[in-house]
Amino acid sequence: MKNYLYLFLIFAALNAALSSCEKELEVYNAGEGLNFLYENAGDTIRNYSFVYVSSTLVQDTIWLNVETIGPLSDKDRSFEFEQIQTGSGDAVSGTHYIPFNDTGLKNFYVIPSGKSKASVPVVLKRDVSLKTTVINLAIRIKSNETFKLFNPDRNRMTIVYTDQLSQPSCWAHYCTTYFGEYGPVKHQWLIEQTKNKWDDDYLSNVLGFTSSTVSQNGTNSNYDSGYCDYLSQALTVRLDAYNADRISRGLDVLKEADGRVVSF
Repeated sequence: MKNYLYLFLIFAALNAALSSCEKELEVYNAGEGLNFLYENAGDTIRNYSFVYVSSTLVQDTIWLNVETIGPLSDKDRSFEFEQIQTGSGDAVSGTHYIPFNDTGLKNFYVIPSGKSKASVPVVLKRDVSLKTTVINLAIRIKSNETFKLFNPDRNRMTIVYTDQLSQPSCWAHYCTTYFGEYGPVKHQWLIEQTKNKWDDDYLSNVLGFTSSTVSQNGTNSNYDSGYCDYLSQALTVRLDAYNADRISRGLDVLKEADGRVVSF
């Protein structure tokens, strides 16, 4: 009997202690945060080239999506971007892009009242230096009075851009298997022959190739091995005919600037 009474007193004391703790707990509130919104880790890098657009275009816009953490607000909430210096080909504010604090962009850097998402413009400038270099613009969201940094893994985006042909990130293992080693001369020839850009959008959305950072197997649901085989063979036949024509005119076969013969 004494044992039962002893156990009863212990449970009663524990229950009282837990009840006391519950009364002292405050309502959970993580506050307000802001992240970049994307699906895959590889989406944190956006590739762009002015080479695909009209020569008269002096600037272009990349749209980045952001999403809030925490409760919605009945007021508009402002935020800011800032550049991260990487030490390699960093963009220069005012030369390679419109500064984030430009008055013409201010109204875009806002989460509207009652909303949790927004699309934000980053305006790239077509500086003459892009003809010979590749520029990196690494961006993060600044903490301010409204938004705090909760998830560092979702607080960085990088735009890599140029005004020349450069290797798409999706030109990885599977693309090389079907279409050979990348080269800018091959890239230009593919554009001219197929009227497609052979950029990341085309490689991913049409051929189903991805970069190694997006998918370990290098493909997505758009991948069709039969179509890729057909396209590779068709381009090989076309390149053979193209080179035969060049040789008939006293020219060499198609080569990269370093002397590599273009092949599939």
